[in-house]
Amino acid sequence: MKHTSRRRALPVASAALAVVAGLAVTASATAAVPAQPGPRTTAQDTTTHDTAAQDAAARTRAALIHALPGDQVFPESVAVDPATGRFYVGSVKDGTLYTGRVGAPGDLRVFSPAGADGRTIATGLAFADGRLVVAGRQTGQIFVYDTRTARLVSRLDTGLRAGQTFLNDVALAPDGSAYVTDSVAPVLWRAESRGTGYVLEKFMDFTGTAVRYVSAPGAPGINVNGIAADPSGRYLVIGKRNEDALYRVDLKERTVAPVAMPSGTLSTPDGLVLRGRTLYVVQNLPGSVKSLALAADLGSARTLKDTPHPTFAFPTGAAVHRGRLLVVNSQFNTLGSPAAVSGTTPPKLPFWVSELRVPAP
Repeated sequence: MKHTSRRRALPVASAALAVVAGLAVTASATAAVPAQPGPRTTAQDTTTHDTAAQDAAARTRAALIHALPGDQVFPESVAVDPATGRFYVGSVKDGTLYTGRVGAPGDLRVFSPAGADGRTIATGLAFADGRLVVAGRQTGQIFVYDTRTARLVSRLDTGLRAGQTFLNDVALAPDGSAYVTDSVAPVLWRAESRGTGYVLEKFMDFTGTAVRYVSAPGAPGINVNGIAADPSGRYLVIGKRNEDALYRVDLKERTVAPVAMPSGTLSTPDGLVLRGRTLYVVQNLPGSVKSLALAADLGSARTLKDTPHPTFAFPTGAAVHRGRLLVVNSQFNTLGSPAAVSGTTPPKLPFWVSELRVPAP
């Protein structure tokens, strides 16, 4: 099978500049207006407001914008190759997989077109050792690709379909196993690497554990969502969106327990990135990346920093590469969203991935 179309270049540089310009104007205008009416503005107040506007614009300019072509992309997740800085983003709307490069906004192309290999939806992505694992949400399918050739290595099927499953996010453990969360079925799936292929199993059933699933329409019914793997291979951290909570999964004991943290620490947690003992949690609303310091056993957490950014638009996923933070802006809260949440305002086009410095503690 030829994959020439998967490697075609896309003219995105001008679109990226258009997005940056639009966001910069919005950020500057917003920052320059006081939150509420106040007393008469003095020269000092004006200077303060001008400085705030300049600071907001500077923060926006500091972000590189990777534009994704198409008016119905609705991207959800991002994974990066640590050796090359090449990253991958998937469309929830049609399953297209894109690839770009950290630090190079104009270097973006289609890695695998919509519908290829029966892939019509792409949610969580994970990369390791030349393999890209893609979760297929309500299709109940998981796809594994060789990133050097864009060829399908394995297609796994849970046997569940829309209404029964919602494969959401993926994490790759040191042994090569891919763990996939399910936001509707109370199951943690594992795709175990065996030889040249993979074998899918129900690794854990959350029924009767501390992770209690809720069945409800829309966002309230999104249970376990983001996932991250501990480099030691002993633990996973999973986020429960409709509970604003984190849980630690012990892979050896096959047990799960809450991660202790102060009430109100998180709001609508989605994608998770674990680097050392720092966990980056993407929050849909208000739209930020919260940095948490985890205990050595991952059993508790405390806040280090909360990082919003003018370019964030209902962020859902993130990746870290050499001091750079990639954040996917899904705009799921806009018109046409295929997600559990939606809105009436059309999304800003083109869809984009924000790249900025990893927030310092």
